[in-house]
Amino acid sequence: MKRIIAMAFVALFSVGAVYAQHCGHHGQGQHCGRHMQQAPQTQFNADGIQMDIVTAFPKVKSIKKTDKWTEVYDAQNKLLGYAIYSQPASNGIKGFAGETPVMIALNLKKKITGVYLLPCVESPNFVQRVRDAGFFNQWNGLSIKKAKKKKVDTVSGATYTSRAVAQSVQAVLNKF
Repeated sequence: MKRIIAMAFVALFSVGAVYAQHCGHHGQGQHCGRHMQQAPQTQFNADGIQMDIVTAFPKVKSIKKTDKWTEVYDAQNKLLGYAIYSQPASNGIKGFAGETPVMIALNLKKKITGVYLLPCVESPNFVQRVRDAGFFNQWNGLSIKKAKKKKVDTVSGATYTSRAVAQSVQAVLNKF
């Protein structure tokens, strides 16, 4: 029994030594990026189109990226609308756990039809509170010009997340 305890102690000490060697350059209580939660990977459909675009434009068959936005087309090559992404304009805007990049969907009249949170490391509980509050819908139906002027309230219990989403939306809209 003593031998098992001794072996367990040696194994535990070895793991601690490897961790210390790996992250020894940090002060106590700090972690390097290798230990931080990674954002979920972007998902694509069979046509190679991001699922965020598919969610916003269910009839999408192809896309064309321009300097300004992504044009979204159906199977007959008819323009359905536009998708604009907050990054890189929103880089550095952080919620509770990290950056909160968004995609904004626009119809042919360039009115917002949806704001979609892209893969991120925000707590799913905070994101769900923001969704449940209808936060992402408050820009729907607005032109870019009106959406740029929109003042939004944060969601109680998810203040950092909702504030960061609003700032990400504002950051990309300010490019127009």
